[in-house]
Amino acid sequence: MGVWRPKQEESKTIWFRVPASLKKEFEDLRGQAEAEGLDAAATFTAALARLAKQLREELPQTKTPQPDAAAKVKANGLDHDARSARTGAAS
Repeated sequence: MGVWRPKQEESKTIWFRVPASLKKEFEDLRGQAEAEGLDAAATFTAALARLAKQLREELPQTKTPQPDAAAKVKANGLDHDARSARTGAAS
């Protein structure tokens, strides 16, 4: 086993609001983990990295096609192309 370790990426603080009960649970887990000599921060960071990857993969699937409201007009209960309606051409 080598002595050299890869340089760690600079860490930054991230702030976001969570329910008080979840914050307490994380604080309790951190205390228990550290009492056992475990690195809770590294574990939380790894979990957030997995979550970010999952969110990145799922995000494109959440996009639903939106009708182009500017291109459609409703006349006599029928949808017509707005460009045709403006120019007076029949669709």
